[in-house]
Amino acid sequence: MDNEREMKKQIAFIINVSIAAVFTFTVIFSGHAQDPVLQISLDETIKRALESSEELKIKENEVSKTQGVYREVRSGMLPHISGQSFWANNIESTRESGLKDYYESFGVSATQVVWSFGKVMHAVNSAKRAVEASKFNRQAGEQEIIYTAKLSYYSSLLAKNALSITEKSYANALENKKLLGQRSYGGRSPKYEIIRMNAEVAARVPTVNEARTQFDATLETLKKVIDVSSERNVELVGNFQEKYEKFNYEQLVDAMHTYEPSLKSLGKIIESTESKVKSKFAAFFPTVSAFTSWSYFGGSDVHSALTGNDVDLSSFVGLKVDIPIWEGGATQAQLSQSKADREIAILRKKQVEKELLLELKKAFLEYEQYKENLKANIEAVDLAEESFKQTQEMFASGQVTLTDLNDAELLLTNQRLNKEMTLFYINMTLAKIEKLIAGQYDEKDINKKS
Repeated sequence: MDNEREMKKQIAFIINVSIAAVFTFTVIFSGHAQDPVLQISLDETIKRALESSEELKIKENEVSKTQGVYREVRSGMLPHISGQSFWANNIESTRESGLKDYYESFGVSATQVVWSFGKVMHAVNSAKRAVEASKFNRQAGEQEIIYTAKLSYYSSLLAKNALSITEKSYANALENKKLLGQRSYGGRSPKYEIIRMNAEVAARVPTVNEARTQFDATLETLKKVIDVSSERNVELVGNFQEKYEKFNYEQLVDAMHTYEPSLKSLGKIIESTESKVKSKFAAFFPTVSAFTSWSYFGGSDVHSALTGNDVDLSSFVGLKVDIPIWEGGATQAQLSQSKADREIAILRKKQVEKELLLELKKAFLEYEQYKENLKANIEAVDLAEESFKQTQEMFASGQVTLTDLNDAELLLTNQRLNKEMTLFYINMTLAKIEKLIAGQYDEKDINKKS
């Protein structure tokens, strides 16, 4: 009975994992072609999840927005050229006033900032760092989507394997019933054993049905993640591997500090706020600009459209100095806000860095533990299989009881489920580690073996 309760707990765990996966992440329609049967691997799951993610599209638009802000700020370093033109009719003028009946003017002017004590330059640098921060933020969102896709795929794979195990358990129970029938022909099995065996077989049916329902539920979750219609038939390709690398923790920490996109984004935000502080401080100093203008202006009492004799040409070239004397404390307030933003960014990075380092440490310790557990699980499954086969042979010859046979079968089933859950845990902690180091231990030649 204890083994049977344990097996039910294993199935209940798979149910909870899959329900959690449903609410982990939301994706949107991406318009994939509809095939009769979709064979989905882990790589394909990740690819489709990235293509259909609404969150990723939002972050891409955030990048475009910051790029627009950067171009807007950068325009302050470039010449500003404008044209002006007007035509006027003085409808109540008198000769004594000396005013003309018609006036007309048109011209072009240009201004260029020459020196602003770094106000414009630092503002441009701040906007540029903000663009870089938004790009790293997009990468962080991409890593989160990849992690969620792996969670959904591994949950479905766990449910699939659990269903296979429960089906094997049911098949074993039928085989045990057949052995009992063979013993009954020899007159060695009392009626209560036959009833007990029938009950054992019947008890497997709800477990198999529950596992099948759970597998269907995890597939529905996976379909949502990869944006596939619920009517689509999906077939999982691949399985959990049974050999895993041994990581070097110090190198994982170095990789996290070097490649984790959230930390890189926060680092760029700090640089952006530092440049913004410098720009706001420079606003206390004068701004020197060069300007030039060229225009025609004139008036006439005769012609509504002025001719060349009615207008005069004027052109100017010079320097303009804007000196901030008193703005009601606005500049000082802006500087204070910028300094506060810088301190917040520094503290935020420290906070996130501590949290990510804790996640990495926990994932590393769990990963190593589950790898050791897997060795024991593999041995336990092998021994349970051998024990079950021997118990079947001994039961057929009348050396053990029906209870011993059923206990041996339940032990085998539980050990198989334990092994699958350990594989699931290993792959989930591995996915967490890959997320925290942005998957760079393979791509950047980081030695992942200790």
